[in-house]
Amino acid sequence: MSKLTAKIKSDLPLRISLMIVLAMALLLTVTLLVMLHYSRNSMKDDALNRATYTLDRATNNIDNILLSVEETAGNIYFNMKFDDPERMYTYAHKIVETNPYISGCVIAFKPGYFKGHDLFMVYAHSTDSTHQDHSTSNIVHSNSFGTKPYTEQIWFNRPIGKNKAMWMNPLLGMKSDIEPLTSFCAPILDANHSPIGVISVHVPLQLLSSVISAARPSPNSYCALVDNDGSFIVDPTAGYLSKIKAFNLPGISVQEAVKTMMSGNKGYLPFDIDGRKFYLFYQPFRMAKVPYRTLITNPGWSIGVAFSENDIFGEYNALFNFVIIIAIVGMVLMYLHTRLIIRHRLKPLRMLTELTDRIAHGQYNEPLPSRHRNKDEIGMLQGHFQQMQRSVAANINELHELTQTIQERSKELHIAYEQAQKADRMKTAFLHNMTDQMLAPSFAIDEDVSALSHFDKETSTQTVSQLVEDIQQNGDTITQILNNLINLSEKEEDLEEKGGKL
Repeated sequence: MSKLTAKIKSDLPLRISLMIVLAMALLLTVTLLVMLHYSRNSMKDDALNRATYTLDRATNNIDNILLSVEETAGNIYFNMKFDDPERMYTYAHKIVETNPYISGCVIAFKPGYFKGHDLFMVYAHSTDSTHQDHSTSNIVHSNSFGTKPYTEQIWFNRPIGKNKAMWMNPLLGMKSDIEPLTSFCAPILDANHSPIGVISVHVPLQLLSSVISAARPSPNSYCALVDNDGSFIVDPTAGYLSKIKAFNLPGISVQEAVKTMMSGNKGYLPFDIDGRKFYLFYQPFRMAKVPYRTLITNPGWSIGVAFSENDIFGEYNALFNFVIIIAIVGMVLMYLHTRLIIRHRLKPLRMLTELTDRIAHGQYNEPLPSRHRNKDEIGMLQGHFQQMQRSVAANINELHELTQTIQERSKELHIAYEQAQKADRMKTAFLHNMTDQMLAPSFAIDEDVSALSHFDKETSTQTVSQLVEDIQQNGDTITQILNNLINLSEKEEDLEEKGGKL
């Protein structure tokens, strides 16, 4: 790590390239995050729109079937006469025969309504539950439906108790091998609008399952239709096992999704199944507003479609991975490209750095590289550096010449100094010699003066004259020596003033 850090610190092109790539990576990351955030929301909105369209289409298709059944039952009901029990077989048969969506019809009356019949019920149903070819389907009649007396069954008691038509599961509370059904149950009213019986028209859930299955917007999506008590009218596998409770599905998130779906609201929420993520889009099943339908109780169903996360975000995830790969490759290519360009652009600087190092070690006349052809900062720096090198070289040459001159003059001064010292020594010897020459006359004068001072009147004139003459001669000798010194000193001064040598 320390080697890498040292390499980065010592390599300017590498450092600049990394800074550019990091800056671009940061900018690209922020841009991609913003773009991908809005893309993800857009895909979620698109999934919501698709789910809403799917649910609306499935709701309309199912409601068209229900409305067709209600109209068939209503048309027959308004033409029914309840004075002859035998006619009930004809009515039930006609209802099943008229509408291909109807698999059976039960007409039952309160106990004792018909004389001679304590309980009276007619059940007509088709043997072809698929209704692929209604003209060839066989309709059979029966006097029983379910495993309990009809007076104890919910499809009979609830419409009479509420005196209102409604859709329900006629097999609720019974264990039966009858194909799962949903029924339109309407009370039969007398002239006083009091219920005297019930007409229950059956629609096979297999039919609704085929509608739900056809409405699936993607291969990995699941549609479901749930009753108000939590039972599946159509389960997510496009089956029709209405006895399965949605609350019994495994997984807390699935159970929470079912509760939310049955809340009567519209929306979506995520949930997990076996580790796979799904989004459940749900809305209440609303029946179309038709005038006579105001007398029909809303079934309270809920319809939903579950998308796997891959169905919603599969393209997004693929795009995300593709963009990440492109971004990484782009960053690498950008790094290599910028490093190559920066290294090429900074090559003159590297050459100047090496040249500066050599100049610092005394190689002042090192040849300069050719000037950068671009008139940018690097070119200007290289030009100024060339001027600086020429100026430094000229100054160094001048310094060398001046040093050489100083050295030569120093040698001359040294020679002159030695000659001056020699002359001084000669002068000292000369003065000493002259002084020695003056000592003898001086001592002679002193002796003559001393002898002269001791002479008296009796001393002969010749002796005195001789002493005076000796004194005079010695004095002339001293005077001559002093004159010679004075003349020599004047000559030295003249020579010094003229720059000559002694």
